Amino acid sequence: MTRQHSPLQQFKEAQQLAKDHGMFVVDKGDRFLLYRKLPGRNVFLGKRNSAPAFRLFVAQCAGVHRPRRRVA
Repeated sequence: MTRQHSPLQQFKEAQQLAKDHGMFVVDKGDRFLLYRKLPGRNVFLGKRNSAPAFRLFVAQCAGVHRPRRRVA
């Protein structure tokens, strides 16, 4: 059985993952925004409204999460 993390834990994981991969997170209260740090400027990557969806999005942008392929 998988362990469930609270939304706050998932948000903290997303922040740490982003920091480790040259990105940063902005919390606007009702939504979370992800930016990549670049020498010239910061680039907006996307936003999500829930912590679990945001953590998955950060993992995908970082190249950590690989979706499973369905076998027909």
